[in-house]
Amino acid sequence: MAVGTGVQYAGEYTLDECKLLSSTGVVARLNDTVVEINLFENMFANSLMLSLVIVDKENLLMNMPVVGQEYVSLKITTKGIGSLDFTENVFSVHKISARQDASAGSQIYELSCVSTETLRNNRTRISKSYTGTQSDIFTTILRDENLINTNKNIFIDETSRIKKYVVPNLRPLNFIKTLLRESTSKKYGGSPHYFFFENSRGFQFRVLDSLYKEPFQGEFVASEAAMLIKGENKRGDLERDYRRILNFTISNSNDTLSSSRRGMLSSNTVKYNIFHKNYTKHTFNYFDNFKDFGRIDENPIYNEVPIDDFNNTVGDFPEGKIYVHPTSTTTDFIDAQHYDTSSQQYTYTSNKTQNTLQYRRSKYMELMGGVSLTLEVNGHTALEAGQMVDFFRDSTGKKIDDGIDKYFSGRFLISSLRHTFSNNFKKHEITMLIVKDSFPSSIPVRSSAKPPRQRRGFTTNLTTRG
Repeated sequence: MAVGTGVQYAGEYTLDECKLLSSTGVVARLNDTVVEINLFENMFANSLMLSLVIVDKENLLMNMPVVGQEYVSLKITTKGIGSLDFTENVFSVHKISARQDASAGSQIYELSCVSTETLRNNRTRISKSYTGTQSDIFTTILRDENLINTNKNIFIDETSRIKKYVVPNLRPLNFIKTLLRESTSKKYGGSPHYFFFENSRGFQFRVLDSLYKEPFQGEFVASEAAMLIKGENKRGDLERDYRRILNFTISNSNDTLSSSRRGMLSSNTVKYNIFHKNYTKHTFNYFDNFKDFGRIDENPIYNEVPIDDFNNTVGDFPEGKIYVHPTSTTTDFIDAQHYDTSSQQYTYTSNKTQNTLQYRRSKYMELMGGVSLTLEVNGHTALEAGQMVDFFRDSTGKKIDDGIDKYFSGRFLISSLRHTFSNNFKKHEITMLIVKDSFPSSIPVRSSAKPPRQRRGFTTNLTTRG
């Protein structure tokens, strides 16, 4: 990241605008009364969330009044880098909480806000049919003035299938989840790893393979020296200070129990044919299918060491997670449900669940229960969920080849983040969860590796003495 001109210290920001817009037409300027602003982005959430901690000396709650039907207009700038501008696309206040009296007749409370699209979603339902690719239908729903009606930017990775959907009275964003489950990438070899989320740039309907190829937005180095100066505003090397990690924790490192039960490592899909009255089974194996779609790095986060006397690996137990899916195949891989009666042709793309379902569920588990770290860094307004960053875990700033941790270093995806703006100290910090689905270096496996031999117990039949 190139530090812009005019920045005096890492984490500096300008609160250009913070207004509360009442349903009664009253506008309250909050620049001097808000003590903390938190903005949340998450790849597993549909909407941005915002919270404002207010020290109210003017009794806004009574005078406006504040009833949960207000809007917040917000703009925050990091000089020379950019702004978080929500002055046109404002937030909706949905809750007032943590209200308590403070000194000198003032009150402290928190305003919880969401994107206005979230409230529109909760107020509308879809009962109609759509025909087209999933990405086109997605855009139609978001732009429809009777549904989500968003004016925000929309970023899309095109999907490959032509489908017809009949939507049975569902909320728009719930139906979008159906689109996600069946989406495959037009550009990236049919990859099914789609996500729908909102970040500060707009709404994202993106495939992971595309996100992985985005330019890196930051490099962060963990060192003991960096963590000793947490909270200080230093006028030193700004590039260094923005790279410095104030604190970090390893949030997850291969939850094997969860990965086994939820289908990350292996699974079976049973497709039963309601037309021919038979079924087929498709087995997913983490190691066999590891390179089928795009990865951050080249090596698995597990290794293939045997875990029992039969030389099974952690990927050899597909009965741990079983999916059941109906189909109605009439001829070679053609589904009867995709027959167009008007043209008397199989116009629509069939559901090849064996190419999507298990891969998608495994990927979700990789990102939620695989390798993840939580970082606290000096903030700026250019970082957002869905971006790629570099993380190096050493005390000298060396790169991977010379560093001490060749597994927990390298490229990561920002899964979620929280911007925290402390208005009293004019300090911006970011807490972000970064994840990866692979390692830059392979985990060694000795050819002689064997699981510890288990000593067998005994079985005793117990009888009750009379």
